[in-house]
Amino acid sequence: MTSKSDVKKLVEAETERLGFDMKLANGRWEITNAKNGRTGSIPLQAMGRGLDNYKTEIRSLLRDHPAKPSPMVAATDHATEKDDSMPRDTWWSVEALLAAAYSNGLRPYVSGGILHTPGPVEAKPYAEMLHAREAEVVAHLTTTTEGDTVPTIGESAHVTRSPRNVAADAEALWGLLREAAREQGDKPLTNGGVVGVQWCGAVADIIKEVGKDWDAMHEKEVRQYLNRTEHTRCHRPRSTPPVWWVALEWNNGGLTVTKVTPKPGPAPRRAAPAPTPALAAAAAPPSPALTALRAFETTLRGAERRAAAAERERDEALAELENAYNQRDEALDERDQARDELAKLRPLQTQLEQAQAELAAINELFARLTGGAS
Repeated sequence: MTSKSDVKKLVEAETERLGFDMKLANGRWEITNAKNGRTGSIPLQAMGRGLDNYKTEIRSLLRDHPAKPSPMVAATDHATEKDDSMPRDTWWSVEALLAAAYSNGLRPYVSGGILHTPGPVEAKPYAEMLHAREAEVVAHLTTTTEGDTVPTIGESAHVTRSPRNVAADAEALWGLLREAAREQGDKPLTNGGVVGVQWCGAVADIIKEVGKDWDAMHEKEVRQYLNRTEHTRCHRPRSTPPVWWVALEWNNGGLTVTKVTPKPGPAPRRAAPAPTPALAAAAAPPSPALTALRAFETTLRGAERRAAAAERERDEALAELENAYNQRDEALDERDQARDELAKLRPLQTQLEQAQAELAAINELFARLTGGAS
C-alpha cells in the first residue's frame, strides 16, 4: 500500500501544475477546478497502480462535461431553474448525465432495483454523480425499458430477460472478487495457461454484500456463470480459506445468457377420437428437415452429457491433485519435525561422547596405578 505522504506529494504537484484547489475534508483530498466547477476526491492512500489512476482522475477535471446542455436547451430545461447555490452537476438533466456517462465508458444499468455503474476509473466522477441522483436515474432507466435494464454481452448474444439478470449479477460479483484480490496484493495465478490473480476467502462472504436478496437457485446460476465463462476457478477447495483464481478482466463478448422457463405439467388426457381409415392412411412421414433437427438435438444432448462428464472428471482430478498437495505438505511437516527432534538430541550425543572419553581416561589412569584394569 502506498504511503499517505506519496499520495499527498502527487496531489500537491498535480493541483499546483494544473492550477486546481485542494483541501483535506472527510478523510480525503478534495480537488476543485474553479474554471469549470468540476470537483473530485482522492483517498489518502493507494494500492497497486493507484497513483497512476489518481493522476488520471485529477487530469480528467480539465475536461468540461461533454454533454453540457446548449444555451437553447438550458433555457427550456426545468433542471436549470434550480438554485444557483447548488453544485453545478445538479443542473444537468438525467438524460444529459446518462449521455455523459455513456460517452466516458460507463455502462449504467439497474438490477434488482439497484444502480450499477461499471466502467473505467477515469469515469469515476460520472459514476459518483449518477449515484448521487440514484433515485432519478433508476426511475429513468426502468421507465424507458422493460423492467430492469441489463448490460449488453456482445452484439451477437441472445439475452432472454428474467426477473433477475444472471450476467449482470455475475459481473457485479466478479468485480467484488477482483477488488478483494487486489486488496490481497494481486498475486499472479494461472488457470489453464491464462494468467489471473489469486484470492483466498469464501465466496459466500462476498455474496452477502452483493446478493442479499438472491435466492439459492439464483446464487447457483451466478456462480455457474462465472465458472463456465472462465472468470473464477477454485484451485484449492480444501484449503482454509479456499484459494481461488480470478480473471484479470471481465470478458464481455461472445457470451449467451438464456433462462429456460419450466415446462408446464402434462395436461389431463382426453380420449382421442378413433381416426377414420382415410385419415390413418393419410398420415405423412416426418419431413427431412424435421428428421435432421431431431438428429441435431440428439447430437447436442450427447455433447452436453460428454462435456458435463469431462467437467466432473476435471473437478475430481483437481481434488485428487489438491489431496496430493496436502499429503506432500504433511510429509514435509513430519520431516521438519524429525529434523527438529534430531537437532535436540545432538547436544545429548555430544555429552555422551564426552562422558565416554572421560570414563576411558579414568580407567587408563586406574590401570597404571594398580597395575591392572578395573
